Amino acid sequence: MPDRNNKILIIEDNELWSESYKQWIGDHFRIEIAANKAEALKACDEFGPDLIILDLGLPEIIDGLNLLDDLVKKGQDFQVIVVTSYKEHKYALEAQRKGAYSYFSKSDPSLEEELPYLVKQAIKMQQLERENNELRSKLQQKIYFADIVAVSRQMQQTLETIERIKHSVEPVLITGESGVGKEVMARHIFKQSPRLNDNFVAINCGALPPNLLESELFGYEQGAFTGALKTTRGKIELAHNGTLFLDEIGDMPLALQVKLLRILAQKRFYRLGSEKEIEVNFRLISATNQPLTDMIKEGKFREDLYYRLNVIPLHIPPLRERPDDIPAMIDYFSEKFCRENSLPKPKFTSRIIAFLSHLEWEGNARELENTVKRLILSNEQQIDIEHLPPDIMEASNSFLDRALAKELSLDQVSKIYVKMVLDLKDGNKKEACKVLNVNYRTLMNKLS
Repeated sequence: MPDRNNKILIIEDNELWSESYKQWIGDHFRIEIAANKAEALKACDEFGPDLIILDLGLPEIIDGLNLLDDLVKKGQDFQVIVVTSYKEHKYALEAQRKGAYSYFSKSDPSLEEELPYLVKQAIKMQQLERENNELRSKLQQKIYFADIVAVSRQMQQTLETIERIKHSVEPVLITGESGVGKEVMARHIFKQSPRLNDNFVAINCGALPPNLLESELFGYEQGAFTGALKTTRGKIELAHNGTLFLDEIGDMPLALQVKLLRILAQKRFYRLGSEKEIEVNFRLISATNQPLTDMIKEGKFREDLYYRLNVIPLHIPPLRERPDDIPAMIDYFSEKFCRENSLPKPKFTSRIIAFLSHLEWEGNARELENTVKRLILSNEQQIDIEHLPPDIMEASNSFLDRALAKELSLDQVSKIYVKMVLDLKDGNKKEACKVLNVNYRTLMNKLS
């Protein structure tokens, strides 16, 4: 709902038009009027508007857009709706590229009816922008180590669990789909532990054939097998007094599972080709994207090893179950990528953030990060839905499947779909009406 504290600045040199705007918008807002550039810039500083309605046809503006440039450069926290009396739309479209939220034409016959809705939507967008800014200011508190963004309650609870067990040396089993950040979480656990100053040794059990995995884990003596030209310490030995991370442990062969179980029980092992027993003391963290309990039933994973590993279970939900994390992750990945590559950080519009927050993200955080990188490399100062690559747009076509899975009502589905169409038409309600084959009033009712 509109808030009487929301402030609107109308920049219009024609008193008849400015008073008309004021009357059409209604008395739900605090409104001031500026008739020229000097008054406009002064009002921005003193009045502090949430929304500016800017006439691009002010006579003192040489190209119709330089005042908008000045407003944007001020870096203040407001939305801009531009007004044009020109028949050509190129000025309005250029204004949107410069940062304007939307535009309308004075010649639009439905302007009196449309303007209050447009103002209301812009104010809502402004509130969302402010929430995003507040989120960014708190983001450093949410990110503890390397790529962990925890805004959602699920992730906050996971980090709270890690805080409670940070002095423990018991094994941890991290479960979750591919791409959710299991190794990132494992490193976070290590950073919180008393073993912080010792080694963190990681190995992916699914990336190596069984024989090579065994030699990588246990090490080997010179001459233990063909190609063993020198004595080599394995990952287990290297993790002594530190942390051993076994990623995708569900892919470990049964024969190696037996050996690992013995090490966990006795804290001793042999290098391949050696008769000398080596004592080890390490914190074990394992991770898997497979259902180990089902694998136990199928005889593919040892039940006794499972109970050894699953002393402290941690589950990372897929991204589609924690959309609250997505806006913060977009901001973090953008900041990180631009910093590492000396690139200017673009602005992601609230529309594209909302759009990305409703996708399924089968590849989870890894897919989202790669998408953010691709969007930044498009070299746009402001990134919106139109800049999305085709494969991401295609992914949004599963809307009906998601709606059925979530058992949404017909009214809910209808409202979401109308908003999606409006987003894809850059907020142009006339175009949305054409696509939906409805009149303007029906469109407004669907959105209310």
